[in-house]
Amino acid sequence: GMWDNTIFIFFSDNGGPAKGHSIGQSNYPLRGAKYSYWEGGIRSASFVHSPLLPNTGVVNTELLHVTDWLPTLTYLGACGASDTTGTCQGTLLGDIDGVNQWSAITGASASNRTEFLIAIHDRDVDGTAVIRMGPWKLILGTLDVGRNGGWLPPPRINESLYNAHPSFDLLIEQTEDDEDVDSGVQLYNVETDPYETREVAGDNEDVVDMMRGRLEHHRRRSVHQLSTDGPSPHPETSDGVWTPWMDSC
Repeated sequence: GMWDNTIFIFFSDNGGPAKGHSIGQSNYPLRGAKYSYWEGGIRSASFVHSPLLPNTGVVNTELLHVTDWLPTLTYLGACGASDTTGTCQGTLLGDIDGVNQWSAITGASASNRTEFLIAIHDRDVDGTAVIRMGPWKLILGTLDVGRNGGWLPPPRINESLYNAHPSFDLLIEQTEDDEDVDSGVQLYNVETDPYETREVAGDNEDVVDMMRGRLEHHRRRSVHQLSTDGPSPHPETSDGVWTPWMDSC
């Protein structure tokens, strides 16, 4: 039937929001929450279920970005799930941010990406930039270290496991406030330190310089951020429909 030719994908767009954002959630042991660039705000669990998968019950930790779903799914539509060798070109989408990850999802190869851009703000806004390359994550500029930036504790369902976790002594009290600070330059190895407890920029200046170079590459290619000044696009102000907030760019 239809299920025999179906691929079911479940994923989240971000980490859970912290207390104060209508629904308080915990991303522990990861640091941070939704609206932050810490792992708790950007890393999410996903699963793919289908009779078309060659292997099931497999945990996959390959690097994959949300933009990869578009080229992956268009590839599947054109080539089918059985082609994991890349011999089928699929639908050519041009120069886009995502890459086809079907071979990585099936376990036939490693991830087809080694980096992804997490954030890059215009310098006339606040200049914040965050990039992941391999195991490294570089953070420049302003970061939330308040409500969305700490190790927010989960409900104490299992006291012994909770207390035994290596970041237990770093838990901070949840607050109702955001607290943005200029982080300067921060570097974390999120493979060996996924909880972002050890800042290591000073010990890896060559890595920082290399990643700064990649950020400048992305800045040169980026499109200038448009202003949202102007009338509200809300239906209440535009005859019951959502509208662009600007007539032209």
